[in-house]
Amino acid sequence: MYKYDATIRYSTTDKHPDTPSATNLVFNDVYRIDTNVFGGDAVEYIKRDLRLVAGGGYNTENITNVTYKITRS
Repeated sequence: MYKYDATIRYSTTDKHPDTPSATNLVFNDVYRIDTNVFGGDAVEYIKRDLRLVAGGGYNTENITNVTYKITRS
């Protein structure tokens, strides 16, 4: 089992459903991934999940300037 601390920084377009035209937004989350059950690339999974959250839970089309910080412990 690995723990990942993850941060996404992003901006939104004017069509974002929750925070239109916002800049320098930050969202943090903690993931615990059991590699005996999950066989994929954990970091790519986390990035996709963070993008979806940043997109308002609907899609990722309305976020820009995305950067990540993901550390495993």
